[in-house]
Amino acid sequence: MNLGRRNRVKAEGGMSSMTDLVFLMLIFFIIMSTMTSPGINVNLPNSDSIAVENSQPEVHVGITPNNLYNFQEAQEVLYTFEEIEPLIIQKMDEDLQGNNKIKISGDQDADYQYVFKVIALAKKNEWNPVLVFKNN
Repeated sequence: MNLGRRNRVKAEGGMSSMTDLVFLMLIFFIIMSTMTSPGINVNLPNSDSIAVENSQPEVHVGITPNNLYNFQEAQEVLYTFEEIEPLIIQKMDEDLQGNNKIKISGDQDADYQYVFKVIALAKKNEWNPVLVFKNN
């Protein structure tokens, strides 16, 4: 005589709800990736253009590790962004009518936002920023 239960409930989860969830997440990320805004286009130097760029005068702005700015490689004088912005604009307007390149060298320990302030100033005034990596 068999007295055991005949109707046993299976304790397995269905995978159809999990695949639906993964499919919806995939659609969400595809749609969100098409809505992102493009980054800032920056002219980076290459080995062929170094000799040409060195022959032309350019404005140089450096960002120190403590997030202050130096102008035209004068290491002893440091500025805030509000102090250096009119200096950059004046130098670009008076000295470099044909050449609108501005060299930006940020220290590896400087915060990105301080480098991006100079890049945004260059883009606003239609200058061509050239980024230079500065390693101590």
